[in-house]
Amino acid sequence: MVMVVNNNDVRQKNKISVGLIITEDDLNSTFFPEEVKKEIRNSSFYLLIFISREDSIKISCFPTNTSNIKKILIKLIEFSPELVKGISTVLNELNLSKEILHTTGICYELENCFYETYLIGDVLNNGRVSLESVKQKFMAIPQVVNVNIEEISINAK
Repeated sequence: MVMVVNNNDVRQKNKISVGLIITEDDLNSTFFPEEVKKEIRNSSFYLLIFISREDSIKISCFPTNTSNIKKILIKLIEFSPELVKGISTVLNELNLSKEILHTTGICYELENCFYETYLIGDVLNNGRVSLESVKQKFMAIPQVVNVNIEEISINAK
């Protein structure tokens, strides 16, 4: 999904979202309605993704059995079908596409474009694929300016 947002805010946008992992105990003590908790209760961990836009915040919740979640944030010159295909190709080559929990992209004022994906990080921690090689593969795609890989942390009480 690509969305263009006009943002007159002076601050430079350098991300799309913020992620946080909570445990089942955290979920049970939250404001989530009981009906929702019953539907998603069969996991040890939950990835919460917060996407803020002007006057609202969207919260997505992804049940997972691991707390090893990574976010890959890719800064782009612009979006194009070839660029998205290149990113998909790299994810497939690295055997990461089946580990994806969430992915999105956005351009702020048509010049600050980002693509991000949250994925289960076990493949990246098994030693077969280094974080540096992941960065290099994405950086080799035309129109990619920067790649940042972030470890998503567990909620600290």
